[in-house]
Amino acid sequence: MGKKRKKVAIFGGSFDPIHFGHLRMAEQAHQQFDFDQILFMPCFRSPFKDGTHANGVQRWEMLRIAINTLDWQNWADVSGYEATREEPSYSWQTAQHLSEKNPDTEYHWLLGTDQWEQIENWAEPEKLRQLLSFVVVTRNNTEVRERDGWRFQSMDFDHPASSTQLRSDFSLAEEWMPKAVRDYCRAESLYQSS
Repeated sequence: MGKKRKKVAIFGGSFDPIHFGHLRMAEQAHQQFDFDQILFMPCFRSPFKDGTHANGVQRWEMLRIAINTLDWQNWADVSGYEATREEPSYSWQTAQHLSEKNPDTEYHWLLGTDQWEQIENWAEPEKLRQLLSFVVVTRNNTEVRERDGWRFQSMDFDHPASSTQLRSDFSLAEEWMPKAVRDYCRAESLYQSS
C-alpha cells in the first residue's frame, strides 16, 4: 500500500489586511476536511483588483504574525511565492509550481461562491481543473453549482469581518484582528486614517 498523500489547501487572496474572518475560515477548513496544512498565499496583485494598500512583504508578515500568535505553526503556513513575484498572480501558475515541487501532495483551493461562479473565466481553467480540487465557501448553505469535470466540496461559513471595512475604519481592528497584527499595522502606519 502506497504512502498516504499529504492534503494541502491553498488559501489565496489579497489579505489586505488579514482578519479573523480569514483565520476562522482557515481553521474550519482544516478541521472539517482534515487538511494536513492550510497554505496562505497572499498575491502580489490579483488580476481582478486594481492594487493593494499594504505591499506583498507586509501582507506576508501580517499572516506570519497571525499564525504565530494563534500558535498554528503545526498546520498553517504562509507562502511568499505570489507576493514576491511583482506581477499579477495567476492561480494556475501557483498550482503548477506547487504540484511540480511537491508531486506527492494533493492540492485543494479554498474560494468563495462568487469566485466559483467565475472559475471558467480564470486563466487556464483546464490546468486548474486537472491540478486542483476546490473547497467552495458558501453562506446560508447556498447550493454550489456542479461543474462537469471539476472536483469540489462545499463548506458553509460566515463572519462579519471585512478587509474593505478595516481599510476605511481601522478602529474595527480591535475586534477583527489579533492584537499582534494590529500592533504591526500601527508600527508600519498601515490603514491609519490621515
